[in-house]
Amino acid sequence: MHRNILSVTLNPSIDVTLWTDGLHPDKANRVLDEMREVGGKGINVSRVVHSFGQETLCIAVAGEDNCREFAGYLEQESLRYEFIKIEGAVRENLTICSEGQTLKLNRKGPSLSEMMIGALMALIRTRMRPGDIVVFAGSLPENVSIQDYVELILAVKNAGVLVAVDSDLLSLEDYHRISPWLIKPNIHELRHIVEVKGTTIDDVADAARILRDKGVENVVVSLGGNGLICVSGERTVRATVPQVEVKSTVGAGDSALAGFIVGYVKGYDLAECARWAAACGTACAMRDGTLLATKETAAALLDRVGIVE
Repeated sequence: MHRNILSVTLNPSIDVTLWTDGLHPDKANRVLDEMREVGGKGINVSRVVHSFGQETLCIAVAGEDNCREFAGYLEQESLRYEFIKIEGAVRENLTICSEGQTLKLNRKGPSLSEMMIGALMALIRTRMRPGDIVVFAGSLPENVSIQDYVELILAVKNAGVLVAVDSDLLSLEDYHRISPWLIKPNIHELRHIVEVKGTTIDDVADAARILRDKGVENVVVSLGGNGLICVSGERTVRATVPQVEVKSTVGAGDSALAGFIVGYVKGYDLAECARWAAACGTACAMRDGTLLATKETAAALLDRVGIVE
């Protein structure tokens, strides 16, 4: 079955990465280099997916003031996109890197009216087909409630697509209502959703199974340097990753999510999907600033990712 992959980003960003000669408070820190690129968790997923040659469409809410610049970054990567345009500007987020340390400053972004939420829903439904994968990821505009977000996701899911969610805002009850095809919390986000009774891998797996029992089909928990755990039905798969020099963790979770989705679209089984997810997450961590994994950087690590069931 041919599946398109759509990403939905309600609060995208232009990511500005600054490399400085230090991170010292109350002192002028000199900027050594600077990079600007498109950002937002959903868009990041599409960027990694696109590097694998998979069809993807970025659907995003974009402020009109700098919409042209924002679109230009997507066009540079030959990414397909469609925007709901609103008043204001796409927010600019700052990542400051110095001597192995990373400081992230995320702005709020413009407000989104109920009418525009309806327009977003209409756009998504006209672009998706039954069986497609629709990824909802990232933060929300300040005036969009979690209830509104859940209703949006449910309306899309009920049209016959597979829904993936990567959000640190939703509760266990929210996930029970949505019963998505896939979620990808990191360990800190998992602890906000369910009680993780200890610190072992088995404790994390037990917590992930609570989400499975609440209706989530696939639970992928990223564990940083400890790899990741996938729970799907009665199967639990752990992917272990090699020790690498971590340059930045920004986008690693988005890369891992994209890797799992690409594996699924290619028809891989759970273990191989987990392997690609772990390889993508690790490949991203090895890159500077907000640079993401690509097919090539992930493939170079694939044989070093272990699978334990």
